[in-house]
Amino acid sequence: MNPVYAVGAIISGVLFLQGGMGLLTTLLPLRMRDAGFTSFEIGIMSAGFSAGFLIGCVYAPHLIGRIGHIRAFSAFATVLSAMTLAFAINTDLFLWTGARLLSGVCFAGLLTVSDSWISSETDKSVRGRVMSVYMILYKIAQASGPLMLTFATISGNWHFMLVSALFSLSLLPVALRHGGNPTPPSKDRMHLWDVYKTTPLAVVGSICLGMANSPIVAMMPVYAIDVGLEEAGAAILGSAIQLGALALQWPMGWASDKRDRRQVMIFGMGGLALFSAVLVVLPQMPVWGYVPIIFVIGGFAMSIYPVLLAHAGDFVEPKKMVPLCATLMLAFAFGMTIGPITAAAAMDWVGPNGLFLHSILFCVLFILFALYRMSRRKAPATPDRRAYVNVPASSTSISQLDPRAHPEIDESIEEAFGHDPDDPDAGDEIPHYQPSTK
Repeated sequence: MNPVYAVGAIISGVLFLQGGMGLLTTLLPLRMRDAGFTSFEIGIMSAGFSAGFLIGCVYAPHLIGRIGHIRAFSAFATVLSAMTLAFAINTDLFLWTGARLLSGVCFAGLLTVSDSWISSETDKSVRGRVMSVYMILYKIAQASGPLMLTFATISGNWHFMLVSALFSLSLLPVALRHGGNPTPPSKDRMHLWDVYKTTPLAVVGSICLGMANSPIVAMMPVYAIDVGLEEAGAAILGSAIQLGALALQWPMGWASDKRDRRQVMIFGMGGLALFSAVLVVLPQMPVWGYVPIIFVIGGFAMSIYPVLLAHAGDFVEPKKMVPLCATLMLAFAFGMTIGPITAAAAMDWVGPNGLFLHSILFCVLFILFALYRMSRRKAPATPDRRAYVNVPASSTSISQLDPRAHPEIDESIEEAFGHDPDDPDAGDEIPHYQPSTK
């Protein structure tokens, strides 16, 4: 099968998944709040998904290696579709938390399949461009999901049937694809302690980011309702988070290639804390007063993780990039699991502003630790660093698409933008790109 069509088919399936999950992530907290559940109970339900996602990240590669990509994708999508319909049975905390737990396992499995599949179908020389296109479509699908709630009320079960249909439709591009199973995803991971010894900020920062970011997405619908917005307003704010992430990731990445990446991360976390504080002190506003602030908050919150991976990658050999990213993804998922519970408890304690006070706390912890690490270690010289790549926090396999993990590409870049070392007429011209000498 033509690689372009193969990759396009897989990405099409992922877009159905992301659109459906974006809708479901906004819908469930709104339904629970409408049924009278506390913020803490909603946080437990949201944490169930993150816990399942963490489990899926650990075990999905093993299952895919045993039964192959096609069967694994079909199994995960089928269970995910069934779990979505289970939400229509009754609005029960234990039922919904259990269904979200299994949904998280399946969703992590689906993203692991798709990310490794795209990596296998993509030539190493164009993986950076493929990842960029994939990331743009990924965020657009996430942002479009919540907007479906602006067309009707949240009552009834049509939302669950729509989401289940989207998850089922994700199977269609994969089922119509010709060809066999690609190479199984890598199961390699660096030991967490080894990663910490290599780059302590990457481990601590991943956990802090998970603790700060996950509640902003999971509890934003509850915050919107508690400050007096309508359900449509809550959906709009959910989309603004993802659109902000799409807008700010490239400027942050560009800046991280020009300066000490830790300074860029401190700036991003400081911006997140600052705009969170703005929301805490401002009075209640109409939805369009919140949108630009939430847009910026989403941009800062979601753009730090790729910079953190780039920072960590500056201290390891290219061949260790994939296992390094897999370990940091698990650390991030751990923070995602705890964050909604602690943020929801803060919202029950001090009101809706507890969501952003919680975010400010972990921003401050991140900044303090980053400043400490800057006092202990100098940043690598700019020519010795590999370029920033926008790697989303989707699965442990996404780093296989990262061109930094394939050092054999360096020579083709050198030949394209500098000189060919095998050309006797090339002279002593210095290439525009100089590979690391570390």
